[in-house]
Amino acid sequence: MSLRDLFYLLQAKKKKQNIMNIAQIKERILISDFLNREGFKPQRYNGITATYKAPYRADRDGSLVVNDKKGVWFDHGEGKGGTIIELGLLLYNTQSVESVVGRINRIYNDLPVEKIPNRNDLQDRERPKPHEVVRTKPLGNNFAISSYLQSRGILDEAVRSKKVVEVYYDHIRENGERKRYFGAGWKNESGGFDIRSKFGKICIDKKDVLIMNGNSGKSNVFEGMINFLSALKEKTVSLKDTNIVMNTLSLSGKTIDKLKSDPPKELNLFLDNGTGGNKFTELFRSNFPSLVDRRDLYSGFEDYNEKIMADLEKKTISYSR
Repeated sequence: MSLRDLFYLLQAKKKKQNIMNIAQIKERILISDFLNREGFKPQRYNGITATYKAPYRADRDGSLVVNDKKGVWFDHGEGKGGTIIELGLLLYNTQSVESVVGRINRIYNDLPVEKIPNRNDLQDRERPKPHEVVRTKPLGNNFAISSYLQSRGILDEAVRSKKVVEVYYDHIRENGERKRYFGAGWKNESGGFDIRSKFGKICIDKKDVLIMNGNSGKSNVFEGMINFLSALKEKTVSLKDTNIVMNTLSLSGKTIDKLKSDPPKELNLFLDNGTGGNKFTELFRSNFPSLVDRRDLYSGFEDYNEKIMADLEKKTISYSR
């Protein structure tokens, strides 16, 4: 604990202020309110969870999901989560739980306990799920969806894969009002849909992996579908291979268990070039020492598709001259 935190707690006790302990902090405080008081705003909110860019690391996509009702958070980019205390340890870059407790008490010192936003005061009623798939169509019916995939350089590969479809879905407000959206999507092993468009990404229903079984004896693992299609474009992988799209790094453990149950003759890994990619590449390597890390194919880029898009831009510039 820092001297400042220790001094605050001692002074507060002398003044008989109401100091919250670990259990009370977990029980009372909304994680979203805590983040708001530290200056971090959510990118989106669906009535159940709030999504942020993880404030303790470089996070391009917005991978931190907070569920105030349950009092927990999960970082899909790092594959870890916890309570407000674990979040505080990361946010303040400390190993001291006491320091986190002191700082949180300082933040809420200006509010009487009864006015602190309390997650137990949240309504218990179950909100209808915020999104619902209405229908799917084969690619080629919606110009906007095709244009999005074309801009990523993978339209032909999306069609070839026979896994990517046009997904039309409704966003359902709490009052029951619906608004229609659409995007390119694919169904995972649990029946949920991961959907992408130029406006962002979303998963409807349960998050899970997508496994495309092949008979070549080779397995290829990707974090996302877009990068799988990028590898397919460059003929780095084949539809005859077993291709696994995890859809989130947090499903690495499930993917590893699947591979152990039926070990491939050859295993190739295509994760991002970054902290998360490094961490989970080592996790896979500790379980499969002979795996091949294929990030050399897009060295200098964040992921495989970033390379594809850079190549596409070069061709466009070349043709325009």
